[in-house]
Amino acid sequence: MKKLVLLVPCLLVLVLMSCDRRTSKKEQLENAVLDFNKNFKIEALKSYYPETYTEIKTDSVISNTFLVSIKNYTSMVNEIPVHSSSKNSTELTMYHRVFESDILVAVSDKIIYDKHISAEEFRGYSNSEFWKNATLEHIWIDQDASNTNTLALGISFVNPNNKAYKFYEMLIDKNGKERLTLIEDHS
Repeated sequence: MKKLVLLVPCLLVLVLMSCDRRTSKKEQLENAVLDFNKNFKIEALKSYYPETYTEIKTDSVISNTFLVSIKNYTSMVNEIPVHSSSKNSTELTMYHRVFESDILVAVSDKIIYDKHISAEEFRGYSNSEFWKNATLEHIWIDQDASNTNTLALGISFVNPNNKAYKFYEMLIDKNGKERLTLIEDHS
């Protein structure tokens, strides 16, 4: 009986010590998952086209009359979201950089035309959905359509989301007056 009296308190102490409200393996796993989700952040990656600043500058003399300087370049501030996808813990968004252009035209060493052109300026000409995500693609001199009285420029815009484009012709006379004509519209 003496042994039983010693054994019962030992068993009671052992039972009480095992019930100290420690968490089970299931609860530990749930807590670990909650902590992980609190600290987990989705990594956002951005991809740009073109990847870096791009500039194309053209200086020309047309018909011994017009001295033309055109600078087409990427805006490093403005971009158009093209595509977004998620995989595992990474979200990839692809952007098309917005292009802009500066045009300077002189006749007899006198500046007759100095203008900044971007898709933003052309949005006022039309309420088309095309202009929501459009960007200037390129401006160039149309030497075949230019003569001693008129300078002809080709202007193209592209919408990278729906692969649509618009092509304009701009005619500038010796006095700096411009006339804009829509040539092609694939929107």
